[in-house]
Amino acid sequence: MSQASMAAAGVRRRYQQQQQQHQKAEADTPTAVGSPRAGSPTPQPGKAGVQRRTGRRRWFAAGIVIGVLAAAGAILYTNPLDSTHINRMQELLGDFDVSSLLPDSLLPEDFMRDVSRLLVAENTAATAATGEFEPALTLAAEEGLAKRHSVVMVPGIISSGLVSWGTTNCSRPYFRQRLWGTATMFKAILLDRECWLRHIMLDKETGLDPPGIKLRAAQGLDAADYFITGYWIWGKAIENLAALGYDSTDMALAAYDWRLSVYDLERRDQYFSRLRNRIQATRRTTGRKTVLVAHSMGAQVVHYFLKWVESPQGGQGGASWVDTHVEAVVDLAGSMLGVPKTLASLLSGEQRETVQPLASYLLDHFMNRRDMARIFRSWTGLPLLLPKGGDVIWGDLDGAPDDPDLGDDPDLGDNHPDQGTTTRPAPASYGTQLRFDDSSSEHHNHTMDGALDLLFGALTKTEQRLLRRDYSFGVLRTQEEMDAHKNDHRAWTNPLQHQLPNAPNLTIYCLYGHGATTERAYYYTTDGPSPDNDSGTPLLRIDRAHRPHVSNSDIGIVNGEGDGTVPLLSLGYMCAEGWRKPLFNPHGVRIVTRESEHSPLAPFKDIRGGAQAADHINILGNREATADILRIVAGHGHLLEDRFSSDIRRYSKRIRIP
Repeated sequence: MSQASMAAAGVRRRYQQQQQQHQKAEADTPTAVGSPRAGSPTPQPGKAGVQRRTGRRRWFAAGIVIGVLAAAGAILYTNPLDSTHINRMQELLGDFDVSSLLPDSLLPEDFMRDVSRLLVAENTAATAATGEFEPALTLAAEEGLAKRHSVVMVPGIISSGLVSWGTTNCSRPYFRQRLWGTATMFKAILLDRECWLRHIMLDKETGLDPPGIKLRAAQGLDAADYFITGYWIWGKAIENLAALGYDSTDMALAAYDWRLSVYDLERRDQYFSRLRNRIQATRRTTGRKTVLVAHSMGAQVVHYFLKWVESPQGGQGGASWVDTHVEAVVDLAGSMLGVPKTLASLLSGEQRETVQPLASYLLDHFMNRRDMARIFRSWTGLPLLLPKGGDVIWGDLDGAPDDPDLGDDPDLGDNHPDQGTTTRPAPASYGTQLRFDDSSSEHHNHTMDGALDLLFGALTKTEQRLLRRDYSFGVLRTQEEMDAHKNDHRAWTNPLQHQLPNAPNLTIYCLYGHGATTERAYYYTTDGPSPDNDSGTPLLRIDRAHRPHVSNSDIGIVNGEGDGTVPLLSLGYMCAEGWRKPLFNPHGVRIVTRESEHSPLAPFKDIRGGAQAADHINILGNREATADILRIVAGHGHLLEDRFSSDIRRYSKRIRIP
C-alpha cells in the first residue's frame, strides 16, 4: 500500500467513526419543528444542485487543508526526493479531523489523493542523494575519525519542546504532550488559544509557573532533534555523531526551559547541577573530558555554567573544575553579545523569526501585538538575548564599528542619509538603534544605551525588578572591576563582565555563518496621540513606511551583516578580539574562530539551503561546521586553526576596550 493510501485509510477510518457517531446523535435528537419526521420522505435536491454544492464544499475544504499544508510545506519539505514528505504530511494531519471538513459525497481517500498529487514531486530520485550521515561517513573513512570525548549538546532558545505535566482542567487534555513543538502546539493555538496562552506564559510576579500550570522541557535526544516532523534542528548533528559510533550513552542533549532566566533554571529545575553531575560522572567512569556543543542562546547558557560551576555561590567546583572536566566548548552561531531583534520583541511585541518560522507564521496570524508583548515579556529568559555592551559595542550617533564603508563616492554624501539629501540611496548608520523620523512622534533617536533605557521604562515595575535581578548589560574595563563582580551571577550572563575560567587546557571554538541579511536597527513610530494605556498594547511599533533614500532599510528594519538572526558583531567580536585580550582571558584559554559563508542552494533544490547554508538555524546542518564538530569530538581539534572570511577583525579593531 502506498504512503498516500495509508494516509487516506487513516482519515477514512476517522471519517466513518465520526459518521456513525453523527447518525447516532441524530437518532437521539428530538425532531425539530418543520423538519421531516422519521419514516417520512425527505426531499432530494436536483443532481445539478448536489454537484454545485459538492464542488463548492470540495474546494472550500481543499482550500483549508492546502492552506495549512502550504504553511507547513515550506518548512517540512526539505528535499524533493522519493515521497518521504507524504509521511510528514500524514503525521502533521494526524491531529486534525480532515474528514469533518469534507462533504458526504467526497470520500477521504479521493481527497487525500488529490492533495498528494499536488505535493508529490515529479522526479523521485534515489534516496542516496539525500546526504544522510554525511560528512561523518566520509571523514571516518578518509581521516579515521571515531568517537572519543563524551558530547553534551545545549540547544538555543525555542528549540527544546515543552511538555505539560499539569493536571488542572485546562491542562488535562494536554497531559505529557508538547505545547511547544509538534502538531499539538498548532492545534492548541488554533482551537484552545486561551489555555495555550496560560501554559506558555510565565507568572508575571514570580517569573516561574503560573498557579495550576506545570510546563517542563522535554528530555532525551528527541527533545530538540526536530521542531516538528521534517524540520530538523539537532537531527543532522545526531545522525553524524552516530556515524562515528556515538549513541545515547555518550551523547546527550541538555534541553532546558528557555522561557526561564538562567538564574531560575537552577532555582526551579536544578539544571546546572544536573549538567555538572553528568559531566563529573563521565570523567569518573571513562577518564575523559566532555565536549560541550552549544547553539545560539545555548552558548550563553554554557558560558554562564562555566562561571556558576567554579563559584562558591554556585556549583562550588573550584578554580580547576573546568580544566579537569571540559575538553572544549563549541559556540555554534553563539549570540554572545545579544540580538537587536530581541529589543523589538520586548519593546513592541513584534518579531520576525524570534521564534521558529512555522510557529512564527501561526503566532503572526492568531496573536496580536498585545498578546505577543505579554508572551515575550513574561519569558524571563528572553532578556539574555538583549544586546550587551551598549554604545561601546553597537555604536553611537556618529557611527558604528560595522557601518557600511562608503569609500570616496561623492554621490553618497555622509553616512546619515536621513539627515540630508543624497544623489543616490545611501545606507543608514547602525549606531542609531531606534530612529523616529515621523514628524508626529514625540520621541528622539536612540543609540543602544538609549534604546535599552526606553525599553526599561516601558516595562512594569515587576518586569523591571526581574530584569535587574537577573541581568547586566555593560562593560567592565579593569581587573579590579572583574574581581569585584566575579561572584555576581548577573555578570555571568555578559561576556564583557566576566573572565574565562582558569582552564589553560580548554579550547573554545567559535563556528558561525555570515553573509545573510540580518536585522541591525529600526525605524519606530507611535501608535497614535491618545493610546489606551490600559489595553496592554505597546505604544510604539516599527514604522514600516517605505524609505527609498535609505539603501539598507526594508519596511522599517535597517539590515546589516550576520547569519540572518544574529549580527556579525555579536557572533564574532568575543572570538576574534575580546577573548584574545588578557582582561577577558587571563589564563590563556585557546580560541579558534571558523567562519562559513552563507551559500544556500536555490529553494526549489533544497528549501533549507543545502550543505553550504550557514544561516542561524541551518548552520546545524552546514557541512563545514559539522565536519569541524566531528573533528573536535574525535580528538582532532588541535588541527583546526582560525578561518576568517568576513570583516569581523576590522570591525573589532574599531571597538575601544582595553
